[in-house]
Amino acid sequence: MIAQLVLSALLGGLMIYAIKEAHRSPFVGGMAVAVALAGLYVVWVPSHASIVAEWVGIGRGADLILYVWVAISLIVMLNLHLKLRSQMELITTLARNVALRDANHVRDVSKRDAGLHRQQDGQDAAPHWPVKTRHITRAAKNAVK
Repeated sequence: MIAQLVLSALLGGLMIYAIKEAHRSPFVGGMAVAVALAGLYVVWVPSHASIVAEWVGIGRGADLILYVWVAISLIVMLNLHLKLRSQMELITTLARNVALRDANHVRDVSKRDAGLHRQQDGQDAAPHWPVKTRHITRAAKNAVK
């Protein structure tokens, strides 16, 4: 009886959490609620697990529950692996874009500084402010994105 109460509390907590988080992923939330309800049913009526186990060709209800648990765990691990992999690809793309943006910034500053040195030497009397304005405009465009 104590084990049934503890398992019921855990499965009830899982169900409440799944309902609260269902707006982020409705399919996963619905599946978690379904699994929690099935778990509550099996906790309170364990003889039905044995009947279902015999029907699908497994000897005991406890074995069926273990097999289902392993299958669900593998699905969850695969799902987490795929999400982690997509996050790593996103981070790689983001880092690449930041590196390219910084390289363009350094190139623009170098061009601007080269224009300053030529102007100070008297070689080029044209002001370098259009380069700086172009740099500010590009920075403003990036800030809007």
